[in-house]
Amino acid sequence: METFYRFSNLTTESDILNYLLNLSDELKNTYNVYQNLLDAFQNDNFDLFHETINQKFNNISDYILISIKTLKEFSPYIKKSFKFHFNNEFIEGNNNFIKAIKRIAFGFRSFRRFKARIMICKGLFFIKKEVAI
Repeated sequence: METFYRFSNLTTESDILNYLLNLSDELKNTYNVYQNLLDAFQNDNFDLFHETINQKFNNISDYILISIKTLKEFSPYIKKSFKFHFNNEFIEGNNNFIKAIKRIAFGFRSFRRFKARIMICKGLFFIKKEVAI
């Protein structure tokens, strides 16, 4: 746990957080809504998520109200993401890798060679080394 100097005494991160939250009711309410949403996403608890976005909000930030409006709009899709844990990070990673090779190579003349380089770098294709006698 890190400790910080505030004014003349030594404080911890949690003390600083409590100090800041006590300065403003709007900040405290907004922080609590954010923490509920974060807890719902981390624990795959759609009921908590649904309860949090559908409660009556008083004295919270306008920015999080806009975010909650968006979450309500896409709530059916978010429910599916709680149920099914699919994502496209593998495909996005491959696309990013291919774009990086394109930037480095400044354009191959042959698509076959470009494809071969991608496959070699990804370990999908191996070059046979000839042994000199």
